[in-house]
Amino acid sequence: MTRSSCRLVLILLIFSTCQLKAQDWEWRASAGLTGLLSGDEGLPFWLLANQDGQFGPQTSFSGIAEVGVRYFLSDQSTVSAGAAGFYRNEFDPEVARRDLYLEYQNRWVRARAGSRKDSIRAQQLSITNKDYLFSGNSRPLSGLLVEAFEPIRISNTFSLDWGIAHYTLNDDRYVDGTWVHYKCLALRMRFNERNLLIAKLTHYAQWGGTSPKFGDLPDDFAAFIDVFFARRASEDSGIDRENANAVGNHLGSYYLDYYLNTDRGTFNIYHEHPFEDGSGTRLANFPDGIWGLHWRWTDNPWLDGVLYEYIQTTDQSGNPGGSGGDNYFSNGIYKSGWSYDGQIIGLPLILIDNSLDLDDNATAIVSNRIKAHHLGLLGHIDRLQWMVKSTFARQFGRYQIPFDPAIDIWSAYLGLRFRSDIGVFGLEGAFDLIDPGLDRSGFGISYRYYID
Repeated sequence: MTRSSCRLVLILLIFSTCQLKAQDWEWRASAGLTGLLSGDEGLPFWLLANQDGQFGPQTSFSGIAEVGVRYFLSDQSTVSAGAAGFYRNEFDPEVARRDLYLEYQNRWVRARAGSRKDSIRAQQLSITNKDYLFSGNSRPLSGLLVEAFEPIRISNTFSLDWGIAHYTLNDDRYVDGTWVHYKCLALRMRFNERNLLIAKLTHYAQWGGTSPKFGDLPDDFAAFIDVFFARRASEDSGIDRENANAVGNHLGSYYLDYYLNTDRGTFNIYHEHPFEDGSGTRLANFPDGIWGLHWRWTDNPWLDGVLYEYIQTTDQSGNPGGSGGDNYFSNGIYKSGWSYDGQIIGLPLILIDNSLDLDDNATAIVSNRIKAHHLGLLGHIDRLQWMVKSTFARQFGRYQIPFDPAIDIWSAYLGLRFRSDIGVFGLEGAFDLIDPGLDRSGFGISYRYYID
C-alpha cells in the first residue's frame, strides 16, 4: 500500500470513530512485550514461523500495540477500523505496521481496504494455519479485498463462498512494486448437522512492477485480464520462458476439507494440493501438498486438540534426476519469490536466503523440495494453557540445485500461556536439531494486556 493510501485509511479510521453513539459501537486494544534469547545461529523455527512478521531471525526484543473499533450501522451491517504495529530489533524495517484497515460488512459481503491479520484456524496447531499459500509467516499484505461474509445458500445442502482481492508488495524486492491478484471459490456441502465438506479453489498471481532486467512489466487492464484467466504471454512480450505458461507468476491450490461433528468433539481431515502451472492443475505433481488430521475436544479436562500433518513438495511435476517444472514459490522474473519483507508468505518450511545476489541467481528460494511430519497438541490446566509442536523435515533443496546430502531438521516447541486478571503471561522454548551439525535453541518471555 502506498503512503497516500495509508494516510487515506488512517483518516477514514479516525473519521469513523467520531460522533458515534455509545450504544452503537465497541472497541478493543492491547499492548505487549516479548523478550527472546537465542544463540548466534538465530531463532529456532517455531519461535520465528507464522508470527505475522513480528520477529526476525536475530530479534531479541519486540513490542506490539493494536487498537480496533466497530460501529453498528444496523442489526446486520457494521463498519470497523483498526491498526496494529510492532517494533522488532535486528530486522529491517524495525518499526512496521501489521494491520491498518477500514472494513464494511453486512449479511452478504465484507469489503476491506488496507491490511489485517488473518484469523487463527485449527487452534493454531497447523504448520500453515490451514493455508499453504498464506500461512501468516509474513506481515499481512495491503490492498483491497471483497469477499462473502457468509456463504451464499443455494439449497439446504449446497452453498458458495468466494473472495477477490488486489494487493501490493511494497517491500524492498527484485521487481519493485509487484502486484498480487487473489481470488477463491468454494463449494460447501452440508449433508446434515454432523457432516460438512468444503471444496475450494484458490489462485494468487504476482504481476506488474518494474524489473531491473525487463523494465516495466505489463500492468494495464489487458494484462489484468490475462492474469485473471492465467493466459499465456504473447510471443513478442520480450519476457523469457518464465512467462511461457501464463502472464505473471501464478500460485494456486485445490483444497478438500471435511468435518464430522460428534458429541465429544469435531474430527477434521483435509488435503491442500498446490499448483503453479498447467501440470499442477492436472494433478501431475500428486501427491504434493498438505495432508492433515485434526481432533478438537468439546469438553476434555486437560486436552483441547491434537493435529497431525504430512507435508510433501518433492514431485513438482518432475522426475528423479530431472527438473521440477513447478519450482514452488520461485520464479525467474519475480526472483524474490513468494515472499514479503524477505519472509516466506506461505508454507514456512520452504527456505529462503536473502543474502543471495539475485542478479546472478534465479531465485531467493534455496529449498522447496520437502518431506515433513508435524504434530501439534493443545491443552490447559485451569488458567494455564500449554501447546506442544514437533516437526521433522527433510530438506532436499531444489531440483536445479539439490542438497547433497539432504538436510534433516527436527524442530520442537513448548509454549505456556497464563491468563490472569492483569494480562496474559507467556513462556516458551524451542530448538532445532539439524543434521549435519548446526543446532539452534531459544527461549521467550512475553506479556500482553487487553482492553475491551
